[in-house]
Amino acid sequence: MVTFALARNALKSRLDAVFGSEAFADLYPGVQPPKVYQGFPVNEPPFYVAVDEIVDAAASSGAASMGHARIDFTLNVWCFARHASLETAADALLSYVDAVFASVLADQQLCMAVDSAFPRVRDAGTGADGSKRYVAAATVEVACSVCSACHAGIKEVVDAIDGEN
Repeated sequence: MVTFALARNALKSRLDAVFGSEAFADLYPGVQPPKVYQGFPVNEPPFYVAVDEIVDAAASSGAASMGHARIDFTLNVWCFARHASLETAADALLSYVDAVFASVLADQQLCMAVDSAFPRVRDAGTGADGSKRYVAAATVEVACSVCSACHAGIKEVVDAIDGEN
């Protein structure tokens, strides 16, 4: 059975661990580690990563196995860096995107929540804001697939109704 929340929570836990560890400082020396949020923070800190609380672009497709469709969906991760230096903001953002990619690719099953997960950058850019600071932002889509998703509990209910008709 597909549990969107299970995949989202696995991704968020993984990012909490990567960005909150000494490993991040070792892999990306001199880069300010971001705070990790589920959803956008109410008060935006200058450096953060936000995992969307809902899935995007969920769809089912042809059978992955006899009678069980494949389900595809996207988890979005937004990466932000704001700093007086454009170079600092851009370098931080590139480090965050790289860490998100590495975090997903280290275990593409997201703790067995999905059959496969592949990250890609959908949108990214830099610009100046009204506070004379530069903002660098990127959306990383994590495309997830679950094959042979069998919703046994729901199937039993549907089979019971079909048997009555």
